[in-house]
Amino acid sequence: MNKNYELIKKIIEDGKYKVLEDDGEHITIRYQLNVLHISPSQGDDNFVSVLLPNFADVTEENFAEVVMRCHKLNEQMKQVKLYTINDVIIAASEFFYMEEEDLAYQFKMSLSSVIAAKVNYRKFDS
Repeated sequence: MNKNYELIKKIIEDGKYKVLEDDGEHITIRYQLNVLHISPSQGDDNFVSVLLPNFADVTEENFAEVVMRCHKLNEQMKQVKLYTINDVIIAASEFFYMEEEDLAYQFKMSLSSVIAAKVNYRKFDS
């Protein structure tokens, strides 16, 4: 079994996050009314991705505006990057960890960071 997956699964269980889906390689959780996808690396490297997909509409009409928002936020955000892929926008936090304690801290920071990216993205509407 994948060590990274097992460690992430333990942190999710310890944190009592609501698991929506678990295919044995990736885990989808509910966090602050959002659906987040957790993807631990499959190899020996200690790497994890936390993704918040599709939290804003991307259309042909607003594509240029969405890309500009993403670029502006990417300049400001330290741990999260926003991407547009076709008609989907994704906030992604990817991190490397050394120890299990470091993983727990980085995981919590990543969860908070992708939500902050969504909030900051929506602030452009006001």
